[in-house]
Amino acid sequence: MTAVTLRTFGHIAATVGATEMKVDVAGSTVQKLLDTLVVMFGDKLAKILYPKGDQLSDLLYVLVNGRNIRHMKGMKTELEDGDTVSLFPVTAGG
Repeated sequence: MTAVTLRTFGHIAATVGATEMKVDVAGSTVQKLLDTLVVMFGDKLAKILYPKGDQLSDLLYVLVNGRNIRHMKGMKTELEDGDTVSLFPVTAGG
């Protein structure tokens, strides 16, 4: 098990009912964490994370300790105990 802190923002926080929580992941990748979250929070979160079914939404940033996973190993980015994972919806405006 890998224990991480999950931080959520915007409509993602509303969907999971919290802006921060501890999550135990049976695995050590971002993919395993997101799979765990879908099991915990169901279809509503699944549609936010994977609107096309199996591909992570382009309207979502996933950060591990402040670094975007798109600049790391993507969904295969490894997690360690104590890491902080943030889920940000893309925002626009001025």
